[in-house]
Amino acid sequence: LCYRGGMVDGEPLPGDGALAAAAPAELKLPEARSIFKLQEAQGVQKARSGELLGVATPTFTLLTNRGVPQHLRPDVLDASVRGEQIFQLPVGDLLMRTEAVTRCPVSPGAVGIGSFLPHLRGRLSYCSFRNPRQSLSVHGGDVVCSVETVGGRRKVSVRDLLDLQRVMRADLVAAPGEEVLMNVTAPRRINRAVGRAGEWLQELLQLKAQEPELGFEWNVLASIQGAGDAKARQKACAAASAMPVQGFWIGGLGYEESLHSRAKVLEVVTSALPTALPRFLPLNVGTPIEIIQAVLLGVDVLEVGYPAQAASEGIALMFSCQMPTEVCEKTLGEDEEAELRYILGQEVESGSGSSSRRTHVARQLQLRSNECREDFGPISETSPVRQYSRAYLCHLLEVRELFGYTLLMQHNLQLYTELFEALRFHAKRGSMRHFAAWFLVTQTSEAQAVPTPCTTGKKRKRV
Repeated sequence: LCYRGGMVDGEPLPGDGALAAAAPAELKLPEARSIFKLQEAQGVQKARSGELLGVATPTFTLLTNRGVPQHLRPDVLDASVRGEQIFQLPVGDLLMRTEAVTRCPVSPGAVGIGSFLPHLRGRLSYCSFRNPRQSLSVHGGDVVCSVETVGGRRKVSVRDLLDLQRVMRADLVAAPGEEVLMNVTAPRRINRAVGRAGEWLQELLQLKAQEPELGFEWNVLASIQGAGDAKARQKACAAASAMPVQGFWIGGLGYEESLHSRAKVLEVVTSALPTALPRFLPLNVGTPIEIIQAVLLGVDVLEVGYPAQAASEGIALMFSCQMPTEVCEKTLGEDEEAELRYILGQEVESGSGSSSRRTHVARQLQLRSNECREDFGPISETSPVRQYSRAYLCHLLEVRELFGYTLLMQHNLQLYTELFEALRFHAKRGSMRHFAAWFLVTQTSEAQAVPTPCTTGKKRKRV
């Protein structure tokens, strides 16, 4: 593949061109190896199933906190999640681990971050540029991006990212991208983000091909920016698709924009990207409704932290993924079609036809509520922690006992695993629209009010 500095198909990339001016006139880069196998589905739909480095898709990443699973020990996590998973390691977290990993003695059969954290040995690791745990973890406005770390904001150039990769040796690495949110409409800022993403990607691939220390097997995901500008998104997709990359991560989404406006951007991006490569989508929350929308529109991997976030808020997910088989044999009703049109961005966002269900959330149980204080039944009969009553979990949450969050995380993680199993099944079968409509109509409810903390308990004495 041949890429001319700052040009794709003879047209200049949008942006300030500062980096492109210093780039060589012509770069010859090796072709990227294929890491994604797309499976054929029945019927005509954008939802797809496949396999990414041995991991069945669509799937979600297991978001870590400086390499450690949230709320769970690694051995408990293995028992809670079925099949191979992708461990997400945000670049801001890995920067704080560099010195420790460098000093760690090399273990037999382990390299990089796996030599320091044994639970990551032999696992698929993903160095993401964005951290879904934080509302805004990537900042632009400079020659390089800055990312949030526990030690404050730090600038990360392409060379910094490659120096980090020499130490960590992640299997998947997200190329840098300046996040521009959907509420930004300034053309100059949008075009700068698109142009710089292409320039940083070019620099990263060039150095990866030239430096022997980076000759081990790892894969690059290109950043797709452009805010809500359809033409800028299409330019970004064309530029990234012309480069030898193994996939894409779609930036600028998953913040506070509506599902309707997000759907319009996802439709543009997934239509412009090549079908043979995987698409990653970071979401700050990643509720089941957000996930269903993304899968319907052709996203393969979701970067979410909602199971842990819900556990931290005392929420137990209660939805079911067992859709009756006869639903697929019926024609969708008017209510179901209206729900699908909204989350797919196919109707006006506000109007007389808007549904009251659009403010609903997937079925859940607030364990801090008064109803659970004396409820000695389990969360559900199928929960992996059904031996513990709702009243006991309510007590653990009230006294802020970490065991309570651990139990809730196990429960929520199993529900998410079952959700993605159902999504893969229906994507393969060609019945995703029926499953999505059934879920939106039958498995959602009004959000429960967050109860006020109990103040009647005795306070611990300070020693």
